[in-house]
Amino acid sequence: MKKQRLSLQRKRALSGWVFITPFLIGFLYFFLVPLIKSVIYSFSSIKMSSTGFQLTWVGLRNYKRTFAEDPDNLRMILTSIGNVLVTVIVVVIFSLIVALILNQKFPGNSAMRAIFALPIIISSGVIIVLLKENVLQQNMGADTVETIFQSNGVLNYLRQVGLPDNIVNFFESVINNIFDMVWRSGMQIILFLSALQSISPSSYEAALIEGATPWESFWFVTFPMISPFLLVNTIYTVIDTFTDSTNVVMQKILSFINGIEYESALSLGMAYFLLVLAVVGIVYGVMNRYIRDK
Repeated sequence: MKKQRLSLQRKRALSGWVFITPFLIGFLYFFLVPLIKSVIYSFSSIKMSSTGFQLTWVGLRNYKRTFAEDPDNLRMILTSIGNVLVTVIVVVIFSLIVALILNQKFPGNSAMRAIFALPIIISSGVIIVLLKENVLQQNMGADTVETIFQSNGVLNYLRQVGLPDNIVNFFESVINNIFDMVWRSGMQIILFLSALQSISPSSYEAALIEGATPWESFWFVTFPMISPFLLVNTIYTVIDTFTDSTNVVMQKILSFINGIEYESALSLGMAYFLLVLAVVGIVYGVMNRYIRDK
């Protein structure tokens, strides 16, 4: 009996499934299954026994207790959303500016790229806490650390100039968290840098022949070409900021877990998870309208 040979398209399809099989296994066992269990647990009363967890279905009672009886949880979520908006704007713009600088040819640009990639190599959230709370305070003293990471002098000057309070508060949030924002910009810088290096030099040559200035070349050549990466970096920054260990909601969930308040931790965590999905969906829906497909 003659064997039927696989077509080239079929072979490529099988090769693709082989490559993504480890991801599918990890997704099923380490994400989907825990997610389904977390949803079930969030609607249940959890009791610990010698045989494990004992679940009793209670419906929305955990969610009502988490948000109706403790109004601080809702306030923290709203505060988290405001902090995310500020962080995303600053991190994405800063990452793009740094990537534009690192894309230029100058002595030591390879070393500078390596320096900005350090936050990716080192686990960011824990290291920031150690640097700011332990290492810097032990070596320079608490007063010096406060001077470095705070901005009272600058803010007082802005108020004396007569800027509105909402603008001053924006600058206060940015300046006081500048170390954190710079630290978490490594991945975005690399993505923007790879996007810039993928642009063909002929595009800039054509713009130059047409008489475009460098400013016009950026807006009509560079920016449209890197716009897909702008969407990726924005979504990445949104998720990274929402799930950062210094986020107030994440800290509250961890405190619930440490206090063996699993019902409150799960209800707050699932509500927060849905909020993050909603924000990511809104960001994608809005930005995708203006993204140029390559």
